[in-house]
Parts: sequence; C-alpha cells; structure tokens
Amino acid sequence: MNGAPVKIAIRGLTKSFGAKHVLRELDLDIFQGESLVVIGASGSGKSVLLKNIVGIMTPDAGSIKIDGEEIVGVTGNARDRINRKLGMLFQGSALFDSLPLWENVAFGLMSAHGMDKAAARDVAIERIRQVGLDSDSADRFPADISAGAQKRVGLARAIAAEPEILFFDEPTTGIDPIMGDVIDGLIVKCVRDMGATALTITHDMDSARRIGDRIAMIHDGKIVWAGDVGNIDNSGNEFIDQF
Repeated sequence: MNGAPVKIAIRGLTKSFGAKHVLRELDLDIFQGESLVVIGASGSGKSVLLKNIVGIMTPDAGSIKIDGEEIVGVTGNARDRINRKLGMLFQGSALFDSLPLWENVAFGLMSAHGMDKAAARDVAIERIRQVGLDSDSADRFPADISAGAQKRVGLARAIAAEPEILFFDEPTTGIDPIMGDVIDGLIVKCVRDMGATALTITHDMDSARRIGDRIAMIHDGKIVWAGDVGNIDNSGNEFIDQF
C-alpha cells in the first residue's frame, strides 16, 4: 500500500474446532495507516481471525506479528503491552450494564493505562462528544439509550486511549441502515483523525465500501482475493462476484 510498512503480518494461520477447519494456513498483510475490511459469509472464519489477532483465541499453527513482533503465545505483561496498542468495537457493543456511559468509555484508561478517575472522566466525555453524543449523556446507563447510541459509546471506548490499531467487529449489525451509515462515517473519521490502522470484519458490502481502503475476502478458511476497494466490482474472482 503505497510503500507503507506492514503493521500486522499473518502467515499460515490455522484454527480448527474438532473436525471443523475454520482457518487454513491463512496469509494476510495489513499495512500501517490503512483501513482493511475482511468480508465473507457467515461461518467463513471472519470472527475467528479477529479473535486470534486480539488474543481471545490461540491459533493451532501460524504466525501473527505486530510491528514485526510475534504475538502468538505471548502472555502476561508482554501481552498487556501489546494490547495497549489495540482498541476494539465489539459486535454487540459489549457495554457494562452497571456502569454509566463515561465509565464504560474510561474503563480501559483506568484499568490498563492507570489513569486516575477524574482525568479518565474528562477524556471519556471528550470521546463521547467526538462520536456525536451530548456530554449530558455521560451519566446515563446503556439501558437508557438506543442500539445506535450504544454503538457510538462502544466506538468512543475503542478510541479512548488513541490506540495504534482499531478493530471493528460487524459494526453495522443490529442497527438500521441510516444509523449504519452514520457509524461507518464516524469510524472513517476517527481512523483518519488518529492515523490508526484499522481492521473491520463484516458481511455488509455497503459498509465495506464506505469504510475500506482495501477489501479482502475470506472463503473456506483462506484469503481468496484482496485489492483496493475501487476494484471490487472488477475483481475477476467468482467468490467476490457471488458475494
């Protein structure tokens, strides 16, 4: 990608669950500063790929390097250091029901970065404003707001510590198309403003076109096509065309 260094390098990534082979020696490069979208049908391995990168799962075989550093099998303080580079918007927003919105946004700032509560609240309120919510919302609870607003709060939490890498897991799932367009726009703006590297997984082609600089398709556990978003309609790949 225009000579940019590789931020995340994945080689031979393999993951099975019993007799079900989900990832099959998958290779993928994500370049620094780009927004890459991985598309694929339900059950194709998109979420498993993401969970292996962020350390929720451990691959059976293969390598994942961030900034040239192997992260497979890394645990403890070393993994915590890696995780501080990462921010994630979960598919269901995954907010803590018992915490007000500002504490949801500030959770990582306090727990992983050691920021004091007052400073973390200030940052959280700024991030809440950044995703288009009123600062008066800060003391409300997740149950008090819509699914679309919850996505905004999830995004605010993901960007709270200005991470180097952002992950978005099906960001438009569970919200209406108009709000989906809004969330995609916020994602693009946040990624560009921060200069972050972004990986989004989705089955929503409209969302993929809005978010991505490049698109990669996963099928049968492997990347079968990757290219610039502008080339998606002329990919020459039967799986892309069918999708």
